[in-house]
Amino acid sequence: MPKVYMLTVGSGSSVDQHSNNITLFNLVEQLNFPRQSWPPPGAILPLEMHAYLRFDAFELNQKFELRFVLVGDNGLETPTNAFSHRSSTTRYRTRTFGLPAPPAPGGYELCVEFRSHEGASWQRDPMTWPLLVLQSEPRPTLTH
Repeated sequence: MPKVYMLTVGSGSSVDQHSNNITLFNLVEQLNFPRQSWPPPGAILPLEMHAYLRFDAFELNQKFELRFVLVGDNGLETPTNAFSHRSSTTRYRTRTFGLPAPPAPGGYELCVEFRSHEGASWQRDPMTWPLLVLQSEPRPTLTH
C-alpha cells in the first residue's frame, strides 16, 4: 500500500500551471463552533484534505481506494467516502473537498486509509494531522 509523506487540512489550494507546484492556503489545526451552531450530523465542512503519497515500483498502475477518517480522542471515527485512484509515478498527491463535521468537541486526528479493492480490509497509514475542535461562547454585545 502507498505511504503518506504529508497530510494537511486547509481552506484551499492552487496549482501552478507551469511548474505543477501547489500552494496551500490557511492550514487548519483548530475548528471553533459557536455552542448554539454545532454542525448537524453528516454535515460536510468546506475544507480541503491533502494527502501526498509514495509508492514502491511494484505498486505503480495498480488501482487502490483511499478514504480519510476523522478519529476522536473519545474513539469516535467519522470516515469520508472512498475514492478510487491509480498512480503511474512513485509520488502522487490527492486533494479531497469536504471534511466530515466532527460529532463532538475534543481532540481529533485525521488519518488516511487504503485498500486494494472494494470489500478488502482498510489499512490505516501512521501519518496523522491533528485537529482540535472547540465550542466557543458568543462574544458579549458592546453597549457603549
